[in-house]
Amino acid sequence: MKTSIAATVVALLGLASPAGAQEMVTTEWEAYGVSFQVPAGFSVEDDSDEGYILSDPTYYITVQLLEGGGDIPAAELGGELKNVATDDEVANQSAVTSFDLPQFHGVQLKGDCESDHCLYSYLLSKDGSCGLYISIVYKSAEDPLPERMLRSFRLQE
Repeated sequence: MKTSIAATVVALLGLASPAGAQEMVTTEWEAYGVSFQVPAGFSVEDDSDEGYILSDPTYYITVQLLEGGGDIPAAELGGELKNVATDDEVANQSAVTSFDLPQFHGVQLKGDCESDHCLYSYLLSKDGSCGLYISIVYKSAEDPLPERMLRSFRLQE
């Protein structure tokens, strides 16, 4: 009886825990010394000079160097990101929003990518060393983890 009560309590607590409470781990794109947080259990599909791709049943994350990243003025990042999302046929696009991280200036937008949701972002390093394109495809529109992953990007010292 005690075992079944304990199992019920654990099951109820699991249902009540927010998606943001999922265990996060640090992953690193070794080719460029870029690290960020992802939920535990990801598979790395590509870790090369061409890109860094990770996936699990809920998320598909692509990180690439932003071509001409150092040549794109920060004021033009939002328009460039919007063009990429339009070319990729992202539906129901949000407005482009700007944000700052300790080492990056960024812009992002959200939308619908076929049957999933997606977050697109450009990050320009504040020291001018690199620019990144990030795409996170995910299942639930209310999921807070794509934003949390995006906000965790760091350059290794």
